[in-house]
Amino acid sequence: MLARFTRYLERHWDFRGMLLHACDSRQDAYITSATVFLGVFGMDALRLGSINELESQLAWPGRWEPWLGKHKPSADTIGYSLDRYDLAGLRLMLAYVGKAAKRKKVFRRLYSDSYWVAAVDGIETQKSRKRCCDRCCTRELKVGDEIIIEYYHREVVIQLVGVTPALNLDVEPVLPGETEVAAALRLLIRVRQTLPRFIDVLTMDALYLQAPFVTQALELGYGRVIVLKNEERDLYQDADGLFQTTPSERIARADGQVQLWDVDGLTSWPQLGRPVRVVRALEDTLVHERVARKWTYRQVIRDWRWAVIFPEGRKPPTELISLWGHARWDEETRGFGELTRYWHLNHCYRHHPNAILACRLILFLAFFLTTVFFDRNLKPALRQGKARLHLALLLADDLAKGGVKSFWAQPP
Repeated sequence: MLARFTRYLERHWDFRGMLLHACDSRQDAYITSATVFLGVFGMDALRLGSINELESQLAWPGRWEPWLGKHKPSADTIGYSLDRYDLAGLRLMLAYVGKAAKRKKVFRRLYSDSYWVAAVDGIETQKSRKRCCDRCCTRELKVGDEIIIEYYHREVVIQLVGVTPALNLDVEPVLPGETEVAAALRLLIRVRQTLPRFIDVLTMDALYLQAPFVTQALELGYGRVIVLKNEERDLYQDADGLFQTTPSERIARADGQVQLWDVDGLTSWPQLGRPVRVVRALEDTLVHERVARKWTYRQVIRDWRWAVIFPEGRKPPTELISLWGHARWDEETRGFGELTRYWHLNHCYRHHPNAILACRLILFLAFFLTTVFFDRNLKPALRQGKARLHLALLLADDLAKGGVKSFWAQPP
């Protein structure tokens, strides 16, 4: 399976060509930066929990030589390299993979749509009450009668949603003393430079409904679908009044029905300096859940509102707006949820600002490429009844068996 996986990476994704972007600032290094990248990529593909666990596997003679070559790095060498790794090169790899996946028609739409939608959200990945670095954010906690300081890292991630497989495109840290919105703006400016015209629409939580942020995002050319929550806000109240006199549209769905309202031209947000469109979705669905060892159906009614801000001349259909508004949950479930539960997203492999981001970007690459390989290269009979975690076990078995000189034409 490992030989098949490497052939797939070479043939379809030019993996050795991507390795040219893997570099760090070490001088005359005995262990190359490409070898370090392959080590961390393999660690993620095998779902190993730490760099020390990887080092213990590298100590076995003949086990990792086909993947890494003769010169295998230690845990200290990997950490030292990650501290100095070139993040721009890793981001170029992710951009190349995203553009190639579009060109190869890898993505499958979850619903009928011609727009490319991405979700932007923040996540707290690690925390400690003892270990810290220069980029750690801090907060005070009361434990008993004592006030202690907790150190934590929070990052903003942009992920392509409304399609499968999920692809995390980039990550930006929230620096000490700044807001998540400020970090998100830096992220979007960089994504616009590396992936121009790759994304059409951004779907976001209510935290991002701020006039300076929305204005700058519009200048980048992105449409916005942002949750509207604050009932004391003038925009919310004016839209709520118009919903009482605006005719609605009823749409049947597999799990129930939804009633949609759409009002345009609202000027109740003067700080933005332009009219705003607001869409409301009143959803009546049946939830299938297990209560007291019995499966039952429960009726759930949810009331959603989104502020819709698009560049001039673009007005997507109302039903699409409601689908985009819910698509941001893809980032929490198929993105953050799966990566945290099965890929050790919340584990700090190396507590250094640069190493944390380098590990994160390599993890995104491994997550996407192994998923695409499992879904598109393996026959349905081989995948039947098996999760993607099974692929990690198969790859680990092949490394343990050995007997292959090299999976690459020329080992790094």
